[in-house]
Amino acid sequence: MIPAELMKEQRPLLAAIAGIAGIVVTSLFAIYSTIYSLTHGITEVFPFLYFLPIIIFVYLYPHRGVIFSLILSTIYLMLVYNFSRFNPTLIAVSTAWFVIFVTIGVVTSSFADGLRTEERKYRGIFENSQAGIFTFDLSTLRIREINMKCALMLRYERGDLLDVDLSRILTGTGERERFVREIRTRIQTGDMELHFTTREDVTRQFLVSASLGANNLVICSVIDITERKLAERVIQKARDDLELRVRERTDELIRANDILKAEIQERKRFEAAIQLANRKLNTLSSITRHDILNQITAIVMYLSLAEEVETNPAVMEHLRKIDQITQLIQKQIRFTRDYQNIGASSPQWQNVADTVGSAIKNLDTGTVRVETELGSLEIYADYLLEKVFYNLVENSLRHGGKVSVCRVSYRTLEDGVAIVYEDDGVGVPAEVKEKIFRREYYRNTGYGLFLSLEILSITGLSIKETGEPGKGARFEIHVPKEAFRFEAPDTTT
Repeated sequence: MIPAELMKEQRPLLAAIAGIAGIVVTSLFAIYSTIYSLTHGITEVFPFLYFLPIIIFVYLYPHRGVIFSLILSTIYLMLVYNFSRFNPTLIAVSTAWFVIFVTIGVVTSSFADGLRTEERKYRGIFENSQAGIFTFDLSTLRIREINMKCALMLRYERGDLLDVDLSRILTGTGERERFVREIRTRIQTGDMELHFTTREDVTRQFLVSASLGANNLVICSVIDITERKLAERVIQKARDDLELRVRERTDELIRANDILKAEIQERKRFEAAIQLANRKLNTLSSITRHDILNQITAIVMYLSLAEEVETNPAVMEHLRKIDQITQLIQKQIRFTRDYQNIGASSPQWQNVADTVGSAIKNLDTGTVRVETELGSLEIYADYLLEKVFYNLVENSLRHGGKVSVCRVSYRTLEDGVAIVYEDDGVGVPAEVKEKIFRREYYRNTGYGLFLSLEILSITGLSIKETGEPGKGARFEIHVPKEAFRFEAPDTTT
């Protein structure tokens, strides 16, 4: 049986071999399918098989993705020229596919390279942090990542703690269960004092800040406060014995205070560094996204020029498909821009009626009335709350059929309030009520309802569709007790 440590060391090598094997197998399969299809009179399916090796290669080697897509596209073009007996239609179609393959290679390589750059920046922050950092899976409670600083605090080698149970270092059952329960209850948990066990079974007291991220991954930042706690106990003892050892204990208090100030200052510097890094990451993402959209705009322009001069119906159909794919890429990139802004600023109290008014200000509602019955209701939500109501009204206008009125109201519940949005359109089919909030489900407008769900979840709000098909759409936003209030009337004269 292979030791676990050896398996951990060989995982990167095995992953690389598997990736190369995937590229070779899918490339050979695409080439074989091309030869087989052309020799048997099939011309509609085989070009799509080239997408898979290009995407796999770009994912593994983004810097060489353009060259690989160009080589594979050239092989495809040569096969068509050789086996089609210079059929003009096939040559024209294959040339269009050649452009598609190269375009996909360029766009995906650029996007993947940007993601890798962001990942390297995050890794640098993670590894060079002056605080201990580790992550674990909330479902399995197994440690996923740990930086060297944290491993040294616990007297372990970094590799010894990867993919092991959290109980290895947080041995107290009751304390561990309380910590996990706190994370599941609150998105962010700050300044919890927990007792960790080192390799030598020595208990150390840590100050832990934790936040729950995507895919149930918990990110924890830890500071060893064992010495500080010991100093506090010494200070307490000094106060009890103050009459006998005033001067000696006073010096100890001053030293302990200096230690605390240094720790606070260090934490402030760390937080400032994180904020600066986040701003740089957002700037880089915006620049990369802007550059990609510029390139896609150029593709759209050239497609328009090609459609003006091309008369072959088959080629025109392929050009239309390219245009559809390009528009889809644009929507996906714009989605990353909207998603990046979620949670970027602190949540705030917002008047719901005013927010709805601002949301529909830039919408052409035509003859559709938007009515509100919200009083002075305010909710604590992300600053992108306006986009939630914008998406709901836009969905009614776009998909609701003959909508004449949209209404936003609220009703009180035992555990909070429900903000109700409803229209008198065709409603939402029963089989898609849950799907419309998923990222992979979108129609025309993109990811509006998925983004709305994400925006609301920042402060613990939720949304669901409760309408009856054929009688109009009806969405309920649940707001917990601590996230709503009614604005007090102005009594000034």
